[in-house]
Amino acid sequence: MPQTVNRVALILAGALLASLANAAPAHAVLYDRLGGHDGVTAIATQLIDRVASDPALGRSFEGTNRRQIAAHLAEQLCELSGGPCRYSGDPMRVVHAGHAIGEREFYGMVEALEQILKARGVALADRNHLLRLLAPMKRDVVNVPAEGP
Repeated sequence: MPQTVNRVALILAGALLASLANAAPAHAVLYDRLGGHDGVTAIATQLIDRVASDPALGRSFEGTNRRQIAAHLAEQLCELSGGPCRYSGDPMRVVHAGHAIGEREFYGMVEALEQILKARGVALADRNHLLRLLAPMKRDVVNVPAEGP
């Protein structure tokens, strides 16, 4: 009898470990719900194009390589949402230093992102989840002083 109990315990433990190993992390589901690689790339491109062409928001994009910015943003969205990408750009604080980006510009970009996500059919819970993941970056974007002498 003890051997049978041990065997059942081992089978249950093995099944539990197998199910945990195959379970996708919560963020990976978000990545998939954003449309995977093509989805996050489209979201990033649409967002940069929309914000850069908006007279009230686009000042800090003047003279920049929008395609490169969109590619880095896509990497960030991919990584944050649990996708296989890794952000390869400079730290946010370095990128935004000295651009004098204010609250209005920051929240304008957030609003544009929300609109794009909604238009793409991303569920409210997933939109909110992504915004929660992005929110800590605000301190490295808004009113970051120029560094150096």
